[in-house]
Amino acid sequence: MKLPSKTKIFLTVSLTFGIVFFLYFLGYPKEKIPSFKAEEKTNSPLIPKPNGKSNLVFSILKTGEARTLEAFVVEGGSVFKTVIVAHSAFYIQHPKGNFLFDTGLGTKVKEQFQVFPLYLKLLMDYKPFQPANNQLESNGVELTSIQDVFFSHLHWDHASGLKDFPSAKIHSLPSELNNPKVELGYISSQFDGDSVNWNHIQFKNKPYASYANSLDWFGDGTAVFVPMKGHSEGSVGLFLHTKNGNVFFLTGDIVWRKEGFTEKKHKPRGARWIVDFDTVALGEEIARVYDLIQFNPELQIVPAHDHDVQSVLGFYPQVTGSH
Repeated sequence: MKLPSKTKIFLTVSLTFGIVFFLYFLGYPKEKIPSFKAEEKTNSPLIPKPNGKSNLVFSILKTGEARTLEAFVVEGGSVFKTVIVAHSAFYIQHPKGNFLFDTGLGTKVKEQFQVFPLYLKLLMDYKPFQPANNQLESNGVELTSIQDVFFSHLHWDHASGLKDFPSAKIHSLPSELNNPKVELGYISSQFDGDSVNWNHIQFKNKPYASYANSLDWFGDGTAVFVPMKGHSEGSVGLFLHTKNGNVFFLTGDIVWRKEGFTEKKHKPRGARWIVDFDTVALGEEIARVYDLIQFNPELQIVPAHDHDVQSVLGFYPQVTGSH
C-alpha cells in the first residue's frame, strides 16, 4: 500500500528533524573552546614542585559504575563504542593525616536515588559496588581516622556517602549550596541536617600554576586544592604530588573523560543542559587544563568518572604513587 504524498512528506520531515536534533543533542556543531588566557594574578603555567620529598600516596575506591555509549559522555564520541563510567572516591594518605576527596555512592544511595524524576533515573542509572566506608573498614581502616572529607562538588554521585563519615569535617565551597535542586543533580538528604560538620573551603590569595587562588592543605605542596569553573557553582580540583615523584590532577566533573582536556572537548550538549552550570566558564576551564598539560607533560589527569584512566592506576586496596 502506498502512503499518501502528504504522509510521506510528514514522515520525511519528522525523521530529518529527529536526526538533526539527535546530532545537536550529542554536540554537533561542536561548542567552540577558546584558548586559555591566564588570570592577572598568576605567574606561570608550570606546576610548582613540593617542598622537599613527598610521602603522599592515594587510592581510588570504586563504589559503582554505569555503562553507556561514548557519544553520551564526550562531545564527538562514538555511538558504536561502549564505555564504563566510574563512580569513585579518592583516599589520600599523608603522614600528617588521611582524607577523602569525594565519597562516590554511599550506603543509602538506593533510597536517595528515588527522589529523581523518571527521566533522570533513566539517564543516571548505575550499578552499585561496595560503599567507600565499607571498603575502608574491611581493609582495617578506622573511619574515625579520617577527619576530613573534601568534595569536588556536591552532585548526588559524589556526595552520596557524605553522612557515612559522621566524625569527619566536611569541606566544600559554600557556593555549592546556593541552588541544590534535584533537577540539577543534587539530593539534599545527602548533606542536610545539623549532623553535618561543615568546614567550608576558604582559598588563599596564593597563585598555583595558572590558578590565582589555592589551598595547600598540608603546607608542603603535596596536596593543593584549586577552584574550577563551570560544572557547578563551587567545583574544586586537587593536585597531588606522590611519593614516587608523579603529579596527578583530580578534576571532578569538569569533563567526564580525559579526552575532554587533551582534545578540548565538552560533554555532549544534552548532558551540558542537565548537569553543567556555566558552559562559557566551563570552556575556559577546559582550555586552562589543556594548557597545563602542554606545559607539564608529566601531569596525569584523573577525571572523577573516567574508568579507563582509573583502572590503569588500579582500584583500592591498590595504592598509587608509592613506587
